[in-house]
Amino acid sequence: MIDRLERYVAMRSLSREEKALADLIQNEIVVTGLKVDRAGNNIWFEFGDAPRPRLLLNSHLDTVPASEGWTSDPWTPREKDGRVVGLGANDAKGCVVTMIEAALGVRRRMKSGQPMGGTLVVALTAEEEISGAGLGTVRDQLGAIDAAIVGEPTGLVPMAAQRGLLIVRGVARGRSAHPAHTPPSAAENAIQKAANDLLRLSEFDWGREHPLLGRCHAHVTQITGGVARNVIPDHCEFFLDIRTTPGETHAALFERLSRFLDCELAMHSDRLVPVETPKSQPIVRAVLKALPAVEPAGSPAMSDMVFLADVPCVKIGPGDPHRSHTPNEYITVDELTAGAAAYERIIQAYFDIARQPVDAKASQERIDA
Repeated sequence: MIDRLERYVAMRSLSREEKALADLIQNEIVVTGLKVDRAGNNIWFEFGDAPRPRLLLNSHLDTVPASEGWTSDPWTPREKDGRVVGLGANDAKGCVVTMIEAALGVRRRMKSGQPMGGTLVVALTAEEEISGAGLGTVRDQLGAIDAAIVGEPTGLVPMAAQRGLLIVRGVARGRSAHPAHTPPSAAENAIQKAANDLLRLSEFDWGREHPLLGRCHAHVTQITGGVARNVIPDHCEFFLDIRTTPGETHAALFERLSRFLDCELAMHSDRLVPVETPKSQPIVRAVLKALPAVEPAGSPAMSDMVFLADVPCVKIGPGDPHRSHTPNEYITVDELTAGAAAYERIIQAYFDIARQPVDAKASQERIDA
């Protein structure tokens, strides 16, 4: 796994530049005897001994650009003191490597006569860091998916819920005038109107607190207005970055916010919805069976989990999320070993649980709850 990770880290794969890495991985998987499908820089393969259930393992090939502060070349991996250092080692090529290791291990056991009980799909996709032409664009080509694991560095803590992102554009309108001839009480100042609304955000009811994610919250991230220092502005525009939680749709939240504020609001982006998988779902139960010392948590960060909102899924992987996008990013050898073993146990536990007959009454009680 260390050799594989170092090969992958050495392959520059910024978002939209994943082709060389996708070529490398495709060739390595084909050598094992598996057929690899591809669309753009997204690759996937599958194997199994039964058509259903179908479990998806997904992680991403792309990285963000290297930030300032690196003490060595980001694309020259270094192994030192039990760490592999390099851009993407933690986010998320460590997950890619351990998913491949786990999948090939399961396949070897299946070929030796140990039943798997379903089909495993492994999709290694592009442009996750920019929500671009990645999993969301090839999802329909993967076939039916009954459950999914999204590989991101979480310290092997299962993230059963993830915040969504709603971006709202606001516009305040005023009337141009000369500041020297217009007393403040008579001015229609668009910037002041916007400021009044933005201050009122602290009074808005952001909904009930989610048990894993807390309360929905918003930040003003951009504001522009005014044409000159001696003209009362007639236009002011701002953007709200709203991190949402399950329980209220983006449309419903936007409607309430529009009634609360005086400015004109428009939804700039609402496609990244919050995601939650109940603890009763087989994939969550499988994770907890494979890792009995952990409890499900909620993730504030976005991931390709957003493109699996209609499928029971869990985000989990080796590495530390706080190392992502930082100089001298690394993952430890122990984390790689633990990650591959955890994925392999989760895969088998999922198929074992999914094959068990479901008690209809208990199932209905969970749905009602």
